[in-house]
Amino acid sequence: MVTKENEKTPLEGRFFSAMGALCPSWPGGRFVCAFSGGGDSTALLGLLRGFLPPERLLAAHLDHGLRESSGREAILAKAVAQGLGVRCLVERIEVERLARERGKGLEEAARFARYGFLKKALEDWPGDYLVTAHQAEDQAETVIMKLARGAGPGALVGIGAKGTFGEGQGVRALRPLLGESAKGLREYAAAKGLGFIEDPSNLDERFGRNLVRNKILPVLGQLNEGYLAAFGRAAEIAAAEEEFWDERLRGLEEKLELRAERGWFGVRAQGLAQVTLAEKRRLLGRLMRKVRLDKPGGGEGVSFSGVEAALGFLERPGAGGVDLPGGRRVEIRGLFIYIGPSSRNESRPAS
Repeated sequence: MVTKENEKTPLEGRFFSAMGALCPSWPGGRFVCAFSGGGDSTALLGLLRGFLPPERLLAAHLDHGLRESSGREAILAKAVAQGLGVRCLVERIEVERLARERGKGLEEAARFARYGFLKKALEDWPGDYLVTAHQAEDQAETVIMKLARGAGPGALVGIGAKGTFGEGQGVRALRPLLGESAKGLREYAAAKGLGFIEDPSNLDERFGRNLVRNKILPVLGQLNEGYLAAFGRAAEIAAAEEEFWDERLRGLEEKLELRAERGWFGVRAQGLAQVTLAEKRRLLGRLMRKVRLDKPGGGEGVSFSGVEAALGFLERPGAGGVDLPGGRRVEIRGLFIYIGPSSRNESRPAS
């Protein structure tokens, strides 16, 4: 079924080019396809199978156990994969129970379960890369959700096309379909005769992403029919800006003598106080992201309120230190300002 060069559809041509840009060895290598059985991931599996022999491709389907029909959907997904000659790994995780055990929301628990499952599939098979079917609507939804939660300009980057993802799981992932619409992907799957599941959970507005998809995106479409392309351009611009800041912050870390001690990260306090406000915020946020929170007390992502609290401490340092929102702590030790796990953790940097 491997697609010949002169037989490619426009979508197949764009996909082949996108994969080549993300993966230097493409179409060589072994790939795990995150396969829900929905239209997007079915199109992705078909696209991958068009360029890869079945022995170098694995479909990985996670049954979240959130609906009575999920078991039947897993069987259907496996049948679609097998129809393409692709082995399909299926696993069931009771996400509602996981959410209760972790004290997290349903959406966060589902994401944690999914990336853990996919990482294990990638390692055990083994594969070189995970490929996911995130597309243009997913990109727009991600940007909107991040901005609604108060994220900074880096939120405009949205979903990265390549990188390491997952809550501490470190999944190597490629996302070659970010420039494609869900409608176009479903049309491709249908044209290829690939059956797919219409996931009823997409209507469940307990998930914030579904609320954005079903209520906000249609309004944006009324304001600008080309809003998906506009989000894509904004993401490209923001990605270039983030590359600039990444290089700038590495230089600042060197200049301010970045230290790493027992899970804490510090820079010279006087030097930090002398840089611009934008640089202070960016560098403090960067230090906070370096801190591992898989220790007693846990923690959350870096928030603007956490950065501002650290900034306030820098401007008016008190005795000891201050716990920050999200499970981190800021302290002054000698000439350095340190950020590490909150005071619930016993580790401390050397004085």
